[in-house]
Amino acid sequence: MNAVIIDNEPKIREALVKLLEIYCPSVNVLGEADGCVSGKLLIDQLSPELIFLDVEMDDGSGIDLIKSNPQVAGHVVFITAHDKYAIDAFKCSALDFLLKPIDPEDLIKSVDKVRNNKSTLDLKTRIEVLEGHLSKRIEQNKIVLSDSECMHLVDVNEILWCAAEGSYTRFVLMDNEEILVSKNLKSYEEYMNRSSFIRIHHSYLVNVNHIKRFERNEGGYLIMANGATLPVSVRKKDNLMQVLKKWNQQHL
Repeated sequence: MNAVIIDNEPKIREALVKLLEIYCPSVNVLGEADGCVSGKLLIDQLSPELIFLDVEMDDGSGIDLIKSNPQVAGHVVFITAHDKYAIDAFKCSALDFLLKPIDPEDLIKSVDKVRNNKSTLDLKTRIEVLEGHLSKRIEQNKIVLSDSECMHLVDVNEILWCAAEGSYTRFVLMDNEEILVSKNLKSYEEYMNRSSFIRIHHSYLVNVNHIKRFERNEGGYLIMANGATLPVSVRKKDNLMQVLKKWNQQHL
């Protein structure tokens, strides 16, 4: 797999080349660049299959570089030192990323994902979702969910609940479509909690807007808008009641 590295930090480029040689020998680094302008020239010249791209460089943003070059055919792995919110944004857009300093295990996972990628959702769409989350625009309340076949662009408000299935998470939507993704429930919990979701059980994260009623007998369970019944754990019961009361105050 032919690759290029675009990053304004020489030490990061050097370290990444060495890591690839040791842990991902199938990746052949064709060239390096230190900014957006030189990076564009490199991409146009070499047409790499894999692009390791810094988010913030001296002459611009790696995100803008990709946006202005929709013809880029290679898979992009962003390199970032951004804060936790930005990392959540990358996850929600299903764009792959590596945190500085780069961890060998994360690098191996990224290369494997690129090798096995079957995305049917174009890069431009995923960049738009990323930008929406980075700028905290409410109208961009979307998340990209990847299953074994493709990527789905989903409105978070359309999600009824998320269910843990081992190291996987099943998303159940309003139209009863189900999407099984290869990430655990905890990976989504922090972001989803900012979007009207609440953990009611170690296996369930539910959208408060789609709760039909809360039955407090028999240990407690929820009836969802589609008629499904979900258990509420004893430890989560009090917090659920507080959230529902608060929701009631805000909407009445």
